[in-house]
Amino acid sequence: GSSVSTKFLVQTYGKLMFTCKVVCEYKKKLICGMDIESGNPPDQPKNVSCIQYGTDGNLTCTWNKGRFTHINTTYVIQ
Repeated sequence: GSSVSTKFLVQTYGKLMFTCKVVCEYKKKLICGMDIESGNPPDQPKNVSCIQYGTDGNLTCTWNKGRFTHINTTYVIQ
């Protein structure tokens, strides 16, 4: 039982994988890992427009999302 701690700088946007490996008898063995997503926070949506055709039609909305976030972003209209 031992532990290791390290810090690293994420310098690129998008999805990255970080893995931990141990060397045992001259072989590397994967012991853990994680996916890291790095990007921009979403901008405030602009030019929001919604339209419904008829009283029973589906509502269709469009908006300008702003800059690309590089991460999975979900927008909800309330």
